[in-house]
Amino acid sequence: MIGKILTRLFALCGMSLTCVACYGVPDAEFNADFGVSGRVVDSEGEPIEGIHVEVGWMGSNTDSEGLFDIRGNEPTVLFSDDDGELNGGLFESRELPLKEGYNDLGDVVLTKSK
Repeated sequence: MIGKILTRLFALCGMSLTCVACYGVPDAEFNADFGVSGRVVDSEGEPIEGIHVEVGWMGSNTDSEGLFDIRGNEPTVLFSDDDGELNGGLFESRELPLKEGYNDLGDVVLTKSK
């Protein structure tokens, strides 16, 4: 009797997991009103890796070329150096306004903290 109950329970769990794997988990739809891309560089034009780029609650880090591309739901983008000295120095945070839609910022220059 217990064996049949456990078999049915595991079968039900397996079906649930299969449905989640195929169709995903129901979630609130995310509408990104702001998109932004560019490259973070230092005052000499060298790319800075590992700078945290945040638009609202969406965040990402710059790659080895200093490049980023992110979408979010806030009209500002925040650049912060969360890894400290690992990327060649401590850089000051910077916040820039965004226009609704897609924004290509080109090179964003961050200065080293004193």
